[in-house]
Amino acid sequence: MFAVTAPWTVCLAVTLHSLCAHANPDRSYEIWIVHDGLTGENIQELRKAVAAYPHVLLHFSTMPDKLAAVLDHRDVKRFSSLAYARLLAASLLPSHNRIVYLDADTVIYADVAELYDADLGGNPLGAVRDVSVLSSLIAGYPRLQLRKLEPLGLSNPRHYFNSGVLVLDLALIRAENAEPRLLQVIEEYNEQLEHPDQDALNIVFHDRISPLPVEWNYHFQFELKKDGLEAAAEGTEFSGISTIYANRSWKLFHMIGSKKPWLQPEKTEEYLMSTNVWWEAAMETPSHQPYVKNLLDEFTRWTRKQLRYNQWHLPFSFGKNFRKRQKRIRLLKRLLHAFENGRA
Repeated sequence: MFAVTAPWTVCLAVTLHSLCAHANPDRSYEIWIVHDGLTGENIQELRKAVAAYPHVLLHFSTMPDKLAAVLDHRDVKRFSSLAYARLLAASLLPSHNRIVYLDADTVIYADVAELYDADLGGNPLGAVRDVSVLSSLIAGYPRLQLRKLEPLGLSNPRHYFNSGVLVLDLALIRAENAEPRLLQVIEEYNEQLEHPDQDALNIVFHDRISPLPVEWNYHFQFELKKDGLEAAAEGTEFSGISTIYANRSWKLFHMIGSKKPWLQPEKTEEYLMSTNVWWEAAMETPSHQPYVKNLLDEFTRWTRKQLRYNQWHLPFSFGKNFRKRQKRIRLLKRLLHAFENGRA
């Protein structure tokens, strides 16, 4: 299951194609896309992304009026209201007893059926714990987000998970009538929730999460925040994260945060790391190649212009500014290399 708005069509096509490319041809895959207004053209492009895979079925669904009314007037902050769709999956897909929910800003490198088959140990969901939360606990400065959630039921913040990759036991969620509790958390504690859907899931299902292997929700923060993390994470699913990065052995790469590789280029390390992954996958997505190539041309021109500007001004920079511009030039060269590799 995915939940998207129209602007996410490009990245979702890449995600779908990467999913299909690694799907077992001897199994059947049913993909549900919950949306709030995809156009006929959007839907056609997404269908093209899976057209070469007859064992993959694509379905589209809008939020039923009853569920939309439940979410009406709720403050979703910087998130789309469709972020709540994962909370309502048991109602949205009443004929299914288990699903895998994925955010659209992911690229898949292994058979997603491995997630579907995960042993949840009798828990209602499986997820990968949140590395930024773990990093803040290791540093001795728990995030404000955690301090807000503790009185709401998050007694052990080390169990806090990221909701971008979920295995949901819908039958158990229905049996426990969990959806009203999830909506109640959003209704009563909205101002205290930094990530409304994710925080609500963490509160309601706290200590009832089956940890998934970190390879199934890998993102740039594992590398950027690695100082002291690996030693502290010994014996957990985070052990060996540097090896995963060095060998590119992740099974799903998740481009969390606001620096998306298909948006305006950014002169940041996190943007570069996601770019190296996403553009390679994007250029292998047949349905979007013309659009992606135009976007790649635009980004390449922007990067070359930025590089020339900084190289021209380098001799006239001194001290701290000189070092900052040198660093920016190195990053721009790496970014240009990533775009040129994408073009190839």
